[in-house]
Amino acid sequence: MTFKKLVGKLHFWLGLSSGLVVLIVALTGCIYVFQKELFDVLHQDLVRVEAPAQAQPLPLSVVWSKAQEALGPDKPLQNGTTYADPTRAWTFMTYKGNAGQPYFGNMIEYHRTVYVNPYTGQVNGVLDNKYEFFQVVKWLHWGLWLGTAGEYIVGWSTLIFVFLLLSGLVLWWPKNKAARKQRFTVKWNATRKRLNYDLHNTVGFYLALVALIIALTGLTWSFNWVKQGITYLATGQTELPGGRGGKGSKGGKEGAKPDLPLAAQLAPPLTAVDAALRDAWQRLPQAKAISTGKPTPDQPITLRSALGNKRFQSGQLTYTAAGQFEKVETYRDKPKGELLVMMNYDIHVGSALGMPGKIIAFLASLLIATLPVTGFYIWWGKRRKQPTKHRPATVGTLVERRRVARPVRPAYATSSKVPASAEA
Repeated sequence: MTFKKLVGKLHFWLGLSSGLVVLIVALTGCIYVFQKELFDVLHQDLVRVEAPAQAQPLPLSVVWSKAQEALGPDKPLQNGTTYADPTRAWTFMTYKGNAGQPYFGNMIEYHRTVYVNPYTGQVNGVLDNKYEFFQVVKWLHWGLWLGTAGEYIVGWSTLIFVFLLLSGLVLWWPKNKAARKQRFTVKWNATRKRLNYDLHNTVGFYLALVALIIALTGLTWSFNWVKQGITYLATGQTELPGGRGGKGSKGGKEGAKPDLPLAAQLAPPLTAVDAALRDAWQRLPQAKAISTGKPTPDQPITLRSALGNKRFQSGQLTYTAAGQFEKVETYRDKPKGELLVMMNYDIHVGSALGMPGKIIAFLASLLIATLPVTGFYIWWGKRRKQPTKHRPATVGTLVERRRVARPVRPAYATSSKVPASAEA
């Protein structure tokens, strides 16, 4: 068996075994690419508020207590997020999981997000994220709704998909110059079978690089060794160093805009976390959002900021328990290798390149979903073409085939009396 035939057989059987999972993961990823944009459109009543003229947001501690009242004491809030956009409701989230459960519906005990008007303290609504559409899509994408077992299935299927991309390039490679042009184009006026074959080969070739990037970045959530390998290639270490980065704008507020976000103008009275939040907005007026965990007495305060529309564009500010500023670290302070690792999610969903990148990721995921389908029909066509084993070749008319299959016996073979000549 030649090398190319061996690769073809592996490509064939591994593709059949993982095709359905790849189809599901690709389609759900395609849907989830624009989750943030679509969610805001579908939930305008939750995420939007009317910002009164010259109004100041209430202190975070006050808005936090309003959100907690909406949930009740049995579901303690874990973090809250404030936004630079004055027309956006502040959000507060609580989550409790059940580890080890086999189905995603049982894996989550509760997952709620409270949307609160920061000017009035009025609750816009409480969203149950457990069965929210995009959360359901995300769990299907991550693990087929099957918990840890599903995550392993998705991980191994994605790893197989990486092999299929590479083996597909080996099979695609033209034997000679005459076949080269055929490999780059689709013969649209060909038979259905040939058209399907061309689509599988050509789409697979043009998608190979983008699909490989999407698959490899996705594997970092499935296998720690993939994450460590990518981190090592980018930084020379298997783990990102904790707390690494410059002091940022410690003690200063360079670059502050004259018009500060309304969130930086919190109305008194202020607790330590309120004072820290106001200071954070003044230090990072370009931030899109700043969030904090549940305030804990006598513990340092850590605030996290979103400095752009990309997840890696983040920062972290540290304050004492009394709300006194200590330091700020942003993505700009990170070495390029660490920054590349931090960009993993944004690369995976395409947002690292902004909206054009998300469109590319969307279209690529949609086309990736066609590969298992066209591959299956290639197999189905070959399966129907294969003749039944040990069946004699069919030639001529039905009568002729019977004559071939049943040779004519002598007349005496049917008689009880055997001629004397036969006995001799």
